[in-house]
Amino acid sequence: MILMISYREPLLGKTDEMILKYISSIKDDTAIVHEVLEVLMAHVQHLMHKNIIPQNIGKKITEILLELYKDPSPLFSMSVEDVHEAIELYIERKIGKDAGWLAIAKSRNDHVVAALRLKVKRLLVKLIDELLKFRALLLQKANQHLETLMPAFTHLQPAQVSTYAHYLTYVEEILATYTKLLLFITKEVIDKSPLGASAATTTTVPIDRYELAYETGFKDLVVNSIVATGSRDFLAIASAISTCLAVFISRIAEDMIIFSTPQFNYLNPDSRHLATSSVMPHKKNLVTMEIARAWGGEAIGHLTALLSILKALPSGYNLDLQEATKHCIRVLQETINTLTIVKDFIEKLEPNTQSMKRDVELYPITSTELIETISLRLCKPYREVHRKLALVIRSSKSFKDALDKVFSELGVYFLELKPPIEPKNSIYAKNHPGSPHPLSVKNYITKAEKRIRDEYIELDVMKKNSKNPILCQKNESVI
Repeated sequence: MILMISYREPLLGKTDEMILKYISSIKDDTAIVHEVLEVLMAHVQHLMHKNIIPQNIGKKITEILLELYKDPSPLFSMSVEDVHEAIELYIERKIGKDAGWLAIAKSRNDHVVAALRLKVKRLLVKLIDELLKFRALLLQKANQHLETLMPAFTHLQPAQVSTYAHYLTYVEEILATYTKLLLFITKEVIDKSPLGASAATTTTVPIDRYELAYETGFKDLVVNSIVATGSRDFLAIASAISTCLAVFISRIAEDMIIFSTPQFNYLNPDSRHLATSSVMPHKKNLVTMEIARAWGGEAIGHLTALLSILKALPSGYNLDLQEATKHCIRVLQETINTLTIVKDFIEKLEPNTQSMKRDVELYPITSTELIETISLRLCKPYREVHRKLALVIRSSKSFKDALDKVFSELGVYFLELKPPIEPKNSIYAKNHPGSPHPLSVKNYITKAEKRIRDEYIELDVMKKNSKNPILCQKNESVI
């Protein structure tokens, strides 16, 4: 490790290596090093534009920052508190005391938050992109299975007749809600610059905070300087929504696992998502969905850790805040990875329509439709008919046997009741928004496809805005 004089030594003397290792965030800073360098480049360029630092020195510093952007590895061979200190010491080693100009009108406090906001914004853009791709896939699959019957479940018991398309659009509608939330927080919570806030109360140096924000790639400003440097609410909000999304995805993963068991046999998974046992060669374990299911719990753990770090901290910057970073980045990155895997699983998945149809016909899951029909046609209270049918089902060997008893007891002709209680007819009898009626689902798909197109346009704007203007001018790719 390279040991150099840090800015803490004039006041406090040399740091004990054990203590420095304990408080250092240098390992975690690998996740945000490119964003840190981008923010510093924007800072130096702004200082040059405002004639606050000498032009020749600003150019030297910028060139070194660009070199580090291409290969930041030298920064992680230093014994330092964090990547910001490493960058300053590295530049000082290159150009001497002129490197000290880099520190004017800034603090690690406002610069680390700026880098974090850029990183989180880019991760959220990736997450939204994955959500849109996943939703488009679900709608495409749903279009192919508008009349593919399957049971809907409550309490994991066969409940009523549904369709595979109805199930897929259920997943899409919830993902659409998360897309809206993530689009909103990216624009209104994350995409704001804290730069110029310095340590806590801004600076006497004549910078332009709004101009600096736009030059760095932000669309707005965190106005209050205490909020800018001492708050990590934006991390908590992004993590909370992403964790809720991960929890929902874990429920879908559980469905996939259940529906793929031999007992259900509703789904035919692609073999790449399966693993077998080391001792039981017949086993086909749906391992990718098991990891996706587990991630929901892990995400809760990271969110809990993050919120626990923030809980009851005094206002303003505290070093505790650096420990929140890793939890947010892990939540966002792994949720992106999980979405990608689940999307790939469903893309390669084929439903076993015969098994679904088998259970639709096997269980008395049109009994509700039967009660509704009798109640309306005989003008009898719903609950009265419900009780009678429940008693009949309890004493019957099969649903057909129960139907025969209901018809004889109530004096209703079988042919009059048969159409609404046949599984396929039961879904066509419910032409309400959100029902499994093929036309209702088709109408939902049409509207959802338009929403996705509109949100792609919104996302494209975000993607353009997430690129650093300085790097774009120099034809450097943003990592």
